[in-house]
Amino acid sequence: MNDMATIKDIAKMAGVSVTTVSHVVNKTRYVSPELVKRVEDVIRTMDNPPNFVLRKEKNGSALTTKMKYVVFLTGEEKTPLQNQVEKYIRRYIGEKGYTLVSLCYDEESEKLELYSQTLLSVENAVGLIVFPVKESERLEKILRIVKVPILFINDVIESIHADAVISDDYNGAYRATNYLIKGGHENIVILSSSENDYVERIEGYKKALQDNGIKEESEYIFLGKETKQEVYEAIKTFQKYDNKPTALILSDYKVVVSVLKYFDEYNIACPKDLSIISCDDFEWAKLHSPAITTVEPKVKEIAERASSILLKRVQKNLFENNTKMSLVTVPEIIVLPTMLHVRDSTRGIGRGPFGEKAASIESLYLTDDERKKVQTGNYTAAISFHYTGTAWSRLHEKGIKDEFNSLGISLLAVTDAHFDPVMQSKQLESLVTLEPDVIISIPTDPTRTADAYKKIIQSKSRLVLITNVPDGLKPGDYVTCISVNEHSYGRSIGHGLGEYMRQFNKTNVGMINYGMDFYATNQRDNAAEQIILEEYPELVVCGKVSFDNEEQVKEKTVELMNAHPDIGGIYVSWGGPAMSAVEALLEMGRTDVVLATGDLEFDLALNMAKGGMVKAIGAQRPYEQGQAMALAAANSLLGKEVPSFVGLEPLYVTRENILKTWKIIFKEMPPRELIDFLEV
Repeated sequence: MNDMATIKDIAKMAGVSVTTVSHVVNKTRYVSPELVKRVEDVIRTMDNPPNFVLRKEKNGSALTTKMKYVVFLTGEEKTPLQNQVEKYIRRYIGEKGYTLVSLCYDEESEKLELYSQTLLSVENAVGLIVFPVKESERLEKILRIVKVPILFINDVIESIHADAVISDDYNGAYRATNYLIKGGHENIVILSSSENDYVERIEGYKKALQDNGIKEESEYIFLGKETKQEVYEAIKTFQKYDNKPTALILSDYKVVVSVLKYFDEYNIACPKDLSIISCDDFEWAKLHSPAITTVEPKVKEIAERASSILLKRVQKNLFENNTKMSLVTVPEIIVLPTMLHVRDSTRGIGRGPFGEKAASIESLYLTDDERKKVQTGNYTAAISFHYTGTAWSRLHEKGIKDEFNSLGISLLAVTDAHFDPVMQSKQLESLVTLEPDVIISIPTDPTRTADAYKKIIQSKSRLVLITNVPDGLKPGDYVTCISVNEHSYGRSIGHGLGEYMRQFNKTNVGMINYGMDFYATNQRDNAAEQIILEEYPELVVCGKVSFDNEEQVKEKTVELMNAHPDIGGIYVSWGGPAMSAVEALLEMGRTDVVLATGDLEFDLALNMAKGGMVKAIGAQRPYEQGQAMALAAANSLLGKEVPSFVGLEPLYVTRENILKTWKIIFKEMPPRELIDFLEV
């Protein structure tokens, strides 16, 4: 380029105003470091800078043009991935003595031609890294004449033979969709800002549906929704469907903000009303409330591999007849896997014993008039527990009693079967003789207590079940079954174990499952194993044992560890057996093994607070579950239809949130001993 550049040229190339260029060069006003960097990078690349720049150089603030630089080219609106990759590439190539010049373009402007004439045609330019936009004829034309090595990131232009580092968007979207399906979702919408730019993500979504036997519905696929208004209209459209979606896949960052704004403006509760997963990861995803589940690319590895491949081409000096060649005969194409970062914006759809979808506790709420009718009914009730003495049982009982007291329902008796089905059968027969209007019960054994429960449904008493349904009973025989959402419960525990093991490079997992035919716990155990196998491919479930009662757990733990001494982490069905496993591991000197389990009990919490082996806990909300049972009973007494299964969402407990979660679950301050360990 022979003509001297003008200030307008610099401004256009840097994507700033002429005034900003003047302020940067003359230092007459504050300009953000980012804009200063962009202007200075452009000036450094020029063979003939403007006179006013040259005068500044003579005065001692010269910007030399001797350095070698790599151009980083993206569309006008940078994605979070592009910003993160740029940051790391700048660092990596800087360590090798090169400077990164970041430039943006759009299909309609003349910027690409200007870049090719000024930046990419001079000796200082040694390479070009491009985030290509699909169907960009102008970009393709420019890349054909560029005489420096080219590397694509995250996509390719088929006609341009260049190296590429690509994040596996297809499998990322597949795993995100599959995760929702395994969580009970069937009606899943995918929303994209573009018709063409996220094809792999759309195809991954479709393939996951196909592999799970779910018909692909065109009405659930919304493409080209670029503006806020278009996103709003899309959401309003699918909310009118008879089969309303329960989950939403967001193919790109551009639609994320619009969706979250819509949720806020129209009081859409996430994940209660809609679960969402973003196929783009972004820095504030974990800070949002709820924290957003995202597909996370390996940003650092993308930047490292891209820098390494490009600089290898540069350093090998791939010239023919002293002419720089941009294209390669056999391009190197690297495809890097993604990770699904499960956070709070997704939840599973619980299923009852007969496959029915879980209703929420909100479906049981009473109006003031309905509460008054119950209060004047002189109703009575009784409770039959499988065993008591745990926080789980106490909080269930408290939730039931508090709600009954407010409704004027008298509680005649509370029994404890000590996990003995024969004892419970006798207790249930005794309760029937009291003729309560409602019996609330959890069976110790669904088979051996079945006859006793059949006598209840033949009596005047209504039956509300906790967690499990006895053999031979079907919906309609009982008012409802109420439990934690066992699917979400198991997955939260499995997720906690998987995350900890991944963080500390542990590989081998053991499972200590409940061996009896107990629908709820079996579903929990299966869900925990499923998420470990699906979301943590580097983990191996190398051994499993089962127990029929808690007294067997220590022996079963020793058996498991002797058979598989390389186990680094263990899942245990619930808290009592988990503490027995801890005792066994301590006696074996295996304090290196970590545990994840369910139910927030004091012993578990204290072990976690002390930095012991318990690292992740899935917590039920037993008080609220007890309230739901009382409300279900009241609805039935009023003659209202009650959902056959109600599932409440669990909470996830770590050492970082244990004090907060304790207050939520127990409705009281944590014990002083717990606080002391966590405040040290």
